[in-house]
Amino acid sequence: MARRGAHRRYRFPMLCILGVAALYPAILFAADAVPAPASVTPPAEPSTNVNGYFSARYMYRTASSSEGRIDDQDFFGDLRLDITQPKKNDYEFHFLGSIRSDIDGNQDQTTFYPLENVWDTFESRMVGKVYEAYVATNWTPGGYDTRVRAGRQAGTRDEPVSFDGVSVDVGKERWNVTLYGGAAIHFFEVNTHWGDDTLEGVGIDYRLFQATGVSADYLAVKDKRTFTPAEDTVHDRMVSLKLWQRFDPFTRITAKYRLLDGDPRDLSIKLVTATQATDIEASLNYFRQFRTQYELSNELSLFYDVVGQSNPYQSFDIKVRKFFAERVALDLGYYKRDLLDEADEGAFNKDYRRLFIDVEVMDLFLNNLSGTVLAEQWESQGRSYNALGADLSYKIKKNKKEARISIGTNYSLYKYDYYIEQGVREQVRTYYLNAKYPLNHGLSVNGAYEYEHSFENYQTLRLGMRYDF
Repeated sequence: MARRGAHRRYRFPMLCILGVAALYPAILFAADAVPAPASVTPPAEPSTNVNGYFSARYMYRTASSSEGRIDDQDFFGDLRLDITQPKKNDYEFHFLGSIRSDIDGNQDQTTFYPLENVWDTFESRMVGKVYEAYVATNWTPGGYDTRVRAGRQAGTRDEPVSFDGVSVDVGKERWNVTLYGGAAIHFFEVNTHWGDDTLEGVGIDYRLFQATGVSADYLAVKDKRTFTPAEDTVHDRMVSLKLWQRFDPFTRITAKYRLLDGDPRDLSIKLVTATQATDIEASLNYFRQFRTQYELSNELSLFYDVVGQSNPYQSFDIKVRKFFAERVALDLGYYKRDLLDEADEGAFNKDYRRLFIDVEVMDLFLNNLSGTVLAEQWESQGRSYNALGADLSYKIKKNKKEARISIGTNYSLYKYDYYIEQGVREQVRTYYLNAKYPLNHGLSVNGAYEYEHSFENYQTLRLGMRYDF
């Protein structure tokens, strides 16, 4: 978790985001003030495209228990920019950043606060983050498709890593090689200093046949820990092997095996299929963690201080959807999580299963009105829990966009939240109301209300707007 003072190096990016956000009204006014040319000739394709969005949202939360009621207010802003050249496609620029302002929350870390989250651990109430800011170049030297990205980037391969550095992709029709590396970015690490943490990796994709492909990846991470008395430096090396196979027309299976520091880490198998003749869609996911995961580098054990160690387990997730007469859909699902050693059970290491069935009816009573009824059964620690859920949604087309309103309720035996002190809550009944309405010129407004009934009762109100350009 972050501590006070860890935000200082984000002040400049935060001010940049605020400056761009402040200029948006002038940009929109200028765009509306220019009349469209009275010509039937299609306009020429621009040499540069600028796409993205700006969103702002206000969030109000309350928590009540036998000890009383507290509340908290926050403001969030996000900006996405994608600048490309549709004709040449030689250069690109991508940016994603956010700001968060804690309006009236409790930032005293020496006291318990049920609504505390990771954003409250900074010294300032206003914090800015830059998640992406990179330039990409594309060209074909010698007939090889080459792409170079320089700057802050994330998700270069399958692993969710963020870094300031360079990545290079080189490939042809059947193969691709990726090289990347730089200073690792840990957005919520304690006493982090730029350049102390590094990562580098290489990945290879090869298509054996038209419908068969393999991938191999290597990732090395150095994570310097300055917040412990020993000030240890953690080194992790992970190898990933992946195989995928497509069966025409709508079936695909993927298997991935990972080793961490020379030992087996986990195995995942995913199957997705659909048949048009019977209107059935199905998916199967299997995951097995072979080893106990202790504290690792930040990239491989995010929020370890909250979650703690993860003990070996396996899980099965099966979902089947069947359509009837184009208006009715029936869903069946089964999820089971098995600890390989039941003695390992803890707050974030649960052994349980969930079985559910739901029926969704489209155009219920009215066009564009859909209703869903959900029945489920949970089993954990020798006890069984039965629950019902429901959802009613109405959507219409507005300015070539979709307006939607939904109201419903659902049940969770275990509800996880890694960002607050509660961590995991049990037997939670949630009621919700969501709405989105598009206005003109890419502008839309949205709102949501959520009430969680459990040992402590939580209420959340979100109001926001978004401009897509």
